[in-house]
Amino acid sequence: MVSKKVIELREILHVDMDAFFVSVEEVLDPSLAGKPVIVGGDPEGRGVVAAASYAARKFGIHSAMPLAKAKRLCPHAIFLRGSHGVYGEFSRRVFAILEQYSPLVEPMSMDEAYVDLTGCQKLHGPVLETAEKIRNEIKEKVGIHASIGIASNKLLAKVASAYVKPNGILLIAPGKEEKFLKPLPLSRIPGVGPKSYERFKRMGIKTVGHLAALPKELLEEVHGKWGTGLYFKSRGVCQSKVLGQEEDSRSISRETTLQTDSLDAQLLESRLSYLVEKAAAQLRGSELYARTVTLKLRTSDFKTVTRSFTLKEPTSEDYVILQTAFGLLRKLLVSRTRVRLIGISLTSLTRNSCQQSDLFEPKGHDQWDRLYQGIDRIRNKYGFRSILRGTSVHKE
Repeated sequence: MVSKKVIELREILHVDMDAFFVSVEEVLDPSLAGKPVIVGGDPEGRGVVAAASYAARKFGIHSAMPLAKAKRLCPHAIFLRGSHGVYGEFSRRVFAILEQYSPLVEPMSMDEAYVDLTGCQKLHGPVLETAEKIRNEIKEKVGIHASIGIASNKLLAKVASAYVKPNGILLIAPGKEEKFLKPLPLSRIPGVGPKSYERFKRMGIKTVGHLAALPKELLEEVHGKWGTGLYFKSRGVCQSKVLGQEEDSRSISRETTLQTDSLDAQLLESRLSYLVEKAAAQLRGSELYARTVTLKLRTSDFKTVTRSFTLKEPTSEDYVILQTAFGLLRKLLVSRTRVRLIGISLTSLTRNSCQQSDLFEPKGHDQWDRLYQGIDRIRNKYGFRSILRGTSVHKE
């Protein structure tokens, strides 16, 4: 007798907060609702838009746009500096809700996550009803709207959530993936940016269906590994699993745009030191440890370069991350191109430090832990800048 292997279809949710930073600001100040609000800082400075309300987006404003340009497009917009500490607290409240529905919650950033509800029907009911419960609970307990895509894999769930923004829910039924994807603009596929989209459009490839009709060999020949990825994405194929919290893929990042483009190594190290202190403090506040450190530089010609280094052990200690970041910076500064923006990103996050005490210095890590606990207590009471490394204090 031949046994047939039953393949269980996954039920994956992509939960994405709508205009998260702005939504939090509206909860704190309800008078902002419905107004063009931009989070990012002073429009007279050189920063960029971190988030824009849907009312502001009607003027063509989007994330990463220079604040000065946003001001020109919408002079009457309300500009706010924002607070990562406040946003982090709202994010934790959202994730606490998601974790009640499944042990498999994979945060992708502060405001989005994948949730695997496979096998949870007996506990929570049909997946579409569960998604509605989640959306309603986030609104009732946190005060912000979420859009939710539901599909058999992460790629399709993400496309679905973006399709129904804001405040929508969309289920792509098994067997209907091709019908859903085929007419969509190619720009709906994650990884196809504006420049790539325009390049494909000039070739007459405007929809996902047009791309899916191309042979895999052709895409590989022209675009290499990226072409291979596009071939599978256009067919809705994704094998990536939803990872639980023990090894989540959320990132913590900080970046700043300099007042003037610079090649001053001391100034750049100072800015980087401050960003590392901010990011490491958030790590500890979230009870997380990072294993991968990524440095980001944007030069005066608007080219962006990144360099990463993976540590032997995950950490939340400033000095370890800082030594790594400084090493990456010194390697990138061999170029004589001036730097416009500098940033740090911490990824490969985990709840466990996996640190093993040195046999000859068994209390080493404990001493560092006590030091950082004391620093964090002082900052919580008197403000972040109340205690900084000497390297983090800079003058223009």
